[in-house]
Amino acid sequence: MKNTLHFITFAVLFSCVKENDKISSQNITQNVELSATDSAKTAVIKNPDYSPAFEITPQDISPEKGRSVFTQNGKTLFYFDQNSNKGIINIDGKNYDLTRFDFNENNYTLSGNGVSIEASNGDFKDMVSDCVYGIFPQVKVTMDGKILNLTNISLQDCPAY
Repeated sequence: MKNTLHFITFAVLFSCVKENDKISSQNITQNVELSATDSAKTAVIKNPDYSPAFEITPQDISPEKGRSVFTQNGKTLFYFDQNSNKGIINIDGKNYDLTRFDFNENNYTLSGNGVSIEASNGDFKDMVSDCVYGIFPQVKVTMDGKILNLTNISLQDCPAY
C-alpha cells in the first residue's frame, strides 16, 4: 500500500511539473522575437496589447543659452526657446508649436495648440556653466485627449538671463 501511495504522489508531482514547463515555454514563444545582430541573437519582448497613443519624433536641436531641451536616450524630444517664446514637439511627423512655458519648483508645464506637456518631480543637479540639469522620472504628453507617458526624460535648461 505504501508503494502505491508513493507511486501516485510521484506521478501527480511529475505531471504538474510537466504541465508547468509547457505553459512557460508557450508564453516565451508567443512574446519573444529573436533578431540576429552581429551574429548574436537578442531577445526583443513584444507586447501586442500595447500601442502608444502617438509617437514623438526626435529633433535635431541642441541646447544653447535661452533654451530648455528635453531628451530621452540622448535624442531631443521637444524644446522651448525662451528668447523667441516658442518651442516645438513633433508628433506623428507633424510639428506642433509650444507657445506657453511655466517652471514652478521642480515642475515644467509646456503647451500649445492641442498639446500639453507636464514634467513633474524633477531631480535637479547643481548649475553648471549657466545651465541646470535635471531628470524627470515621468513626463505626461497630452494631445487631443490622448495621453503618452514618457519615462526618464533629461532636461538641460540654460536660462536667457
